[in-house]
Amino acid sequence: KDMTVKFALYERVGVKEYWIVHPLDKTVLVYKLDGNKYARAEMYSAEEKIKVGIFEDLEIDLKTVFMG
Repeated sequence: KDMTVKFALYERVGVKEYWIVHPLDKTVLVYKLDGNKYARAEMYSAEEKIKVGIFEDLEIDLKTVFMG
């Protein structure tokens, strides 16, 4: 559902960023709206940090997200 139903809905209503977290793989896919369509996803691993596009000064360290 996340990659089909929610993806299409969020794209249609203009959600600026859509994150899909894969806890078993310890990866995050980040889709960013480009006009009215999501651009190709950026993939981040557990060793990376993600700058949140809609909040200028917010960065998420994925090491802390995937601890344990």
